[in-house]
Amino acid sequence: MRYILGTFLLMSSINIFAMHHASSEMLMPVAKPGQVIVIYKGECPSGKVDESIEIIKKTIAYEKVNSPISYSSSPGVWSDGTIGAVDLHDSIEAMEKAFDWQANDKTWSDLYDQVAKKCGTTVEEFAVVNLVAR
Repeated sequence: MRYILGTFLLMSSINIFAMHHASSEMLMPVAKPGQVIVIYKGECPSGKVDESIEIIKKTIAYEKVNSPISYSSSPGVWSDGTIGAVDLHDSIEAMEKAFDWQANDKTWSDLYDQVAKKCGTTVEEFAVVNLVAR
């Protein structure tokens, strides 16, 4: 009985592993042609990273509720220790509308300032670059 149970568990784990491997081959592209990926990246002392990420998460939550332009955003820490976020916009035009809203929304701007201040820097020091998917 132990042999049968052991064989069953081994075969089950092999099947699960194989299915996981197969599912990773079906990943969708990060962005469709014409969509825009925006990267925010800024220096932050290691002791302030977690607090700063929490403010970025608060900013993203605010965007989801208040932005008239729909886009997705994920916060994180880059491999070089800098902090930031990655946004996905439907187009250059949608990105520009989102940037305009951000620049004119006091709460959003204040939250971005809080992130920078927590890191001992300014928003002007954050790199903001974009990639247009093809």
